[in-house]
Amino acid sequence: MIKSIKMLIGIATCSLIGGALTFMGIPLALMFGPIITIIIFHRFGFSFAIPKHTITFVQVALGTSVGLMFNQVSLSEADNLFLLLFMLVVCLAVQFSFSFFWFYRKVGWTKQEAMLGSVPGAMAAILALTDHTHTPPQKIVISHTIRLIILILLAGIVVGSNGDPQPIIELPDLTIKSTFWLLVIVAVGVISGMLLQRLSVPAPYMLTSLASATLIQGWLDIPLNFPLMLTELSMVLIGMNIGNHFVVFPLSSLIKNIYSSAQVVVINIVLTILITVFASWLTGYDMSVLLLAWAPGSMEAMTFAAITMNLDAGFVMSNHIIRMVIIQSIPSIALFWQEKKAKKK
Repeated sequence: MIKSIKMLIGIATCSLIGGALTFMGIPLALMFGPIITIIIFHRFGFSFAIPKHTITFVQVALGTSVGLMFNQVSLSEADNLFLLLFMLVVCLAVQFSFSFFWFYRKVGWTKQEAMLGSVPGAMAAILALTDHTHTPPQKIVISHTIRLIILILLAGIVVGSNGDPQPIIELPDLTIKSTFWLLVIVAVGVISGMLLQRLSVPAPYMLTSLASATLIQGWLDIPLNFPLMLTELSMVLIGMNIGNHFVVFPLSSLIKNIYSSAQVVVINIVLTILITVFASWLTGYDMSVLLLAWAPGSMEAMTFAAITMNLDAGFVMSNHIIRMVIIQSIPSIALFWQEKKAKKK
């Protein structure tokens, strides 16, 4: 009972600080606020525990949210659609390959750490994969967090504002019918995720929830939106999870890993710019839109930047959703086959 009360106090504290930073206009403050809170409180001897099934909840929340958005955006208006999608895959491959080489050869990480640290985005999926593979997550978490911070700061510089367009609290506008179908989507995602988990598929709930939301909403004649408050709660919880990984490192090791991760991000941004310049010349599509659409992280920040710059926000969001589907699926499938081969040997 006392443990549960402490846990609720920790979540409430992190939520309040994240909400205050959101009110001040800091992007993704509901995630960064808890990270800062955990680190500061740890220095004074306080630690905040998080619920046991936090990663599962985050997977279901984000997978369902992205799956519902998938049916609300369209790429049909873009010229050279298949060529652009091919270039998106090429961009992802270049980002991943360079990052893997840098972490494995230059920094000296293990192959498992380098692979998970190199996936461009999808923090929740990567945390679930580290939990499944029992890979020490600290370096990986730092790599993804530094990438996210740099990209959000760059988006803020580009649009000339660090404002967060989302309200701090928004009560869900749900009817009985929409609530029923949301519960069906979540139930199908969780049950099918449990079945895949029995087959040793890593991070299954993100994939099953995304597929469940996409397929079921495709059959319905009513638009569904995942409650914003649950998405915000998932951001708070993942921020707390990340913060708990940050405090494990001594300061010298933390600075070293931050420096290595920042180098990778900067070089990846340069590579992304080169690819978007070539793709823009090849297809005639606006380079600014392609750059925001293919940046390795933060769909929210990049979409907001597109809206602020009066660019094609639907195209930007669509590319990030497709990117998230790819990078959430491929590592899980790769690890599944790797484990299957290991068992045969």
